[in-house]
Amino acid sequence: MKYITSAVIITLTFWASLLHASPTTELKPFTATYEIDWNGSISLSGKTTRHLQVKDQHWLFESKANAMFASIFESSQFQVKNSTIQPLTYVYKRSVLGKKRNAEVHFDWSNLQVTNKVGDKPWQMGIKPGVQDKISYQLLLQQDVAAGIKDVTYNVADGGHLKKYRFKTEGVEIINAPIGEYEAIRVVRVRDKESERQTFIWFAPELNYQIIKLHQVEKKDKTYTLLLNTLKY
Repeated sequence: MKYITSAVIITLTFWASLLHASPTTELKPFTATYEIDWNGSISLSGKTTRHLQVKDQHWLFESKANAMFASIFESSQFQVKNSTIQPLTYVYKRSVLGKKRNAEVHFDWSNLQVTNKVGDKPWQMGIKPGVQDKISYQLLLQQDVAAGIKDVTYNVADGGHLKKYRFKTEGVEIINAPIGEYEAIRVVRVRDKESERQTFIWFAPELNYQIIKLHQVEKKDKTYTLLLNTLKY
């Protein structure tokens, strides 16, 4: 049970784990649903919903992932200032077999600081313009792929540190998902050489460069796949 739960958490947390300073595509509210499949010693399935909307004069980006033993909710409230996405508040809620973990991260751009209120482990650190939270960068990646940028790196406030998330474009493939068959741009996350984890993401130009597929390899026989099921603007 512990092994299965850990695997599901890793899958769901990609949306916590998976914005560059010059957006090239206009943000449009949307709702997208994805099927989750985990292939390991046994198979599990679940669902992820991503939702972008305008709320209280700011943008709100939410991700909800559910599987048999775990659920994860994340949200990023942000503003667009000088053509740059600026996160304001990031919320994380996880429930695994009744055990819960919550965190809330606040960005203070006037003082260039970010504060995390997470139980008994709060932290605060300085930031610089362009820093993102753990899901807002996904919107920038979508925009940069649409702009034809082949190699991008984002600074992300993660666990009291500024971490670099790097992605490279590898080519174009035809992806068959529940929503249909589309040509998609394949992007790989560049990790440290010693890391066993591999992450591949496919963006579909005909779907406004939405993610149509994600495939993650934890070890040689443990993989996770998300496929786009529905998309509504």
